[in-house]
Amino acid sequence: MHWPKNPRLVLPPAYLHAVRLYWRHRGGMAPGPLPDAGGVNDQAAWLMAAFGILGGIEAAQQPEGERP
Repeated sequence: MHWPKNPRLVLPPAYLHAVRLYWRHRGGMAPGPLPDAGGVNDQAAWLMAAFGILGGIEAAQQPEGERP
């Protein structure tokens, strides 16, 4: 994928923070910490929607045989 400008330099910091949270949280049987107290249902709706979008992008980039 070619980006005309580096996303890290043009995206607002809050967007990059959501990506960092996703990468920290994702994975297997014991995902990492969430930003707010409680479980998934106690998190902000916008954050869970962002996690869903990022998860879809990640899945689309995996080879066909490796997709969950």
